[in-house]
Amino acid sequence: MKRGKMMTPKTSRAGGARSGRWLATALAAGLVLAACANDDGAEPTDDTAPPTTAAPEPTGTEAPDTTDAEPTDTTETEPTETTPPAPDFEPTTLTMWAGVTDQVGIDAFEPLLRRCEADNPWLTIDYVGKDGIGLALSAAIEAGEPPDLVQADLTGQLAAIQAAELAVSVSDLAERDGLDWDAFVPAGVKLLEFNGERYGLPFSVDTVGLFYNRDVLDEIGVDGPPDTFDELLTDAQKLLIVSDDGAVERVGFVPDVGDGSYAVYFADMFGATLYSDDGATITIVDTVDQWIEAAQWQKQFYDLMDPQEFARWADGLGSYDSADNYFIKGQLPLYFEGSYFVTWPDRFGEGRPEEWGVVSMPVPGGVDEENPASLVPSGNWFMIPNGVDDVEKSWAAIKCLAFASEEIASFQEVYGNIPSNIEALDLFEEVTVAKLPQFETFVDLARSSNASVPGSSLVSGALIDEMTALLLDHRRGDVSDDQLRDELLALNDRYQDELDLELGN
Repeated sequence: MKRGKMMTPKTSRAGGARSGRWLATALAAGLVLAACANDDGAEPTDDTAPPTTAAPEPTGTEAPDTTDAEPTDTTETEPTETTPPAPDFEPTTLTMWAGVTDQVGIDAFEPLLRRCEADNPWLTIDYVGKDGIGLALSAAIEAGEPPDLVQADLTGQLAAIQAAELAVSVSDLAERDGLDWDAFVPAGVKLLEFNGERYGLPFSVDTVGLFYNRDVLDEIGVDGPPDTFDELLTDAQKLLIVSDDGAVERVGFVPDVGDGSYAVYFADMFGATLYSDDGATITIVDTVDQWIEAAQWQKQFYDLMDPQEFARWADGLGSYDSADNYFIKGQLPLYFEGSYFVTWPDRFGEGRPEEWGVVSMPVPGGVDEENPASLVPSGNWFMIPNGVDDVEKSWAAIKCLAFASEEIASFQEVYGNIPSNIEALDLFEEVTVAKLPQFETFVDLARSSNASVPGSSLVSGALIDEMTALLLDHRRGDVSDDQLRDELLALNDRYQDELDLELGN
């Protein structure tokens, strides 16, 4: 999960729901409800594209340093019990576009390809790392030259994908073959279903949790991380350090470091929604009280500090992907982030912090240890583009890839995301969690049936941008609670009109 601002272009009215201009805008937007942000304001991508090993740019699926890691042996692997039977086709080479473009990631992905080629003697997979898959896929389909299969994070883009008929629904194929959807964690399936159809098979989920620096908590006499909203606010107050001249030196907790990357995302905890499940109705008006409650909850953490002094503190933070990272340095000892960040202290911290951990983020009702509230902002899956030469061959290939449990577990050990395949998740827990116990929280969150994922609508990108900007204005005190209500209702009406135009209503 890449941390970057959710600033995306406005969806075009011109040309209707299937116009090329509209489609390019919708796919370029990224449309990820929680696209968590980095400090340099980098724009989120619409696929998973970790950095090269030299001077990496942080992403939610960034590959950690695995020099001393003991990779799981994936050679000569026998098919697992859940591997679908291999069909018999004429020898074929299928082209796969994938969001993994750095060499470390490609090398880690290689065993999946070799496994499925071994299990399907007719199959050769030509792997193509592709940046900007959403736009590239649209252009390739329009030109009549789509890849045979895709692996990417297209979270939030399903409304655009369905409207433009960019992908094959696998619902009927899965039912015909008796595919067991219970072989995947609930969130993994939710990420790829929209308006009654499922567009692919799950690969990974990006779960997020509350990191805590125990070294700093011990300084203020706090026994452990917070379990409730009240405890989180109390800890934030105790951890805050402001100098005599008013300068902010340490922040206990804030929903994000000032760019609004989590402003919309946290509203999910309060039951606030943007649109209906089918993406056809803007539902801000139905949950306006919840939006206001979510905004007030976020604002209270920033109200602990002078806004200008907080801005100076945030501007002075060190590089996100370095030993100067604010969590590593103890400048932000309670920090909300994705699973890949588990590798950061070892990778960059050089032993700092000495004691730290991860827990589920508290929610209004407190943490449910048995079935925690799991906020899953994004994830990856395998998809079949429309217009492929042979849907059955592509379907056979993505079934094999989605069920290659040992290889998936090994890949995620390198990449740091959480497998959607439950058998792979078991293996990941057995091997990777043993090395980095902090991954356990993210595994538990992935297993939770109490998981929520971003929805999708043809106006997602523009609406999320405006909602984020509005919540930031409220957070800074530029918009009062009463004004916030009026602005929310106006936003609902304006975007419903926009959406009706897009849908031809």
